Amino acid sequence: MLPDQETGSCKKILNFKQLGFTDLQLLGKYNYNKAEEKMPNHVHNGMIEICYYDKGSQYFEVNGKQYLVKGGDVFIHFPGEVHGSGGHPEEKGCLYWMLIKLDKSVPNNLVMLCNLIIERKRRHFKGTKDIKRVLEEIFTIARKNENESIKQIRIHLILQQLLLCLLDRIDYQEKEAENERLAKVLQYINSKLTENPSIADLAREMNLSESRFKNLFKELTGFTPGDYIQRKKIEIAHRKIAADPACCLTDLAYELNFSSPQYFCTVFKKYTGESPGALKIKNSGFALLA
Repeated sequence: MLPDQETGSCKKILNFKQLGFTDLQLLGKYNYNKAEEKMPNHVHNGMIEICYYDKGSQYFEVNGKQYLVKGGDVFIHFPGEVHGSGGHPEEKGCLYWMLIKLDKSVPNNLVMLCNLIIERKRRHFKGTKDIKRVLEEIFTIARKNENESIKQIRIHLILQQLLLCLLDRIDYQEKEAENERLAKVLQYINSKLTENPSIADLAREMNLSESRFKNLFKELTGFTPGDYIQRKKIEIAHRKIAADPACCLTDLAYELNFSSPQYFCTVFKKYTGESPGALKIKNSGFALLA
């Protein structure tokens, strides 16, 4: 008898333990045409549960917090978490779920990859269509009439690829989120240049500690926040002098909130290689020629 047990026309469960696995526990799929009973709260101690919602939408509740999972989403229940559907029914749609036991006494690549996913602490993110293909392939392999050891190797290799894919998706979307927050803080800086925004203000805009903000800002832009602000100020000054060589450098220095005209000239030369006075003379000459 195959360990792929039909529990109805719209739900099936693959019991990996019947195939001789010690790490993999279950792979399930439901494809409901209507809402079903609500999922009661339960816990998987020492196991990670990875869910992929192919279509539809479903509420999950984890440790009292509710999440709305939609088609194409991956949702992860970490070991020991109380979870269920939060009083909501299991909705119309298609969901895959997989349980993997994290047995530290039997280390392998699957357990290592699962632990890396747990370390990322990101439970809800967009997946790819390849996830469904891989999970369906596992069901197909389980039904094959071949040597059980070969079957285990096939399934392990496919699942390692899947877990690597999930890690890549987590890292990619974390970077995307960081870039979105960075775009927001750059916009904030540009709107507050003449006010000399503090590191505390900027870190607050990105919901980060000051030390984490400074490290992340430099990692993403290549500049410290202070360096970036100075460069942007000098860019503005350069454009204004080029457009109006007769402008007053003292007024421009204070307009850009430099502490003194002398400091403005020092910073200007540091970033452009010439003094603002030299730029005025150069552009005044071009204006006369015109």
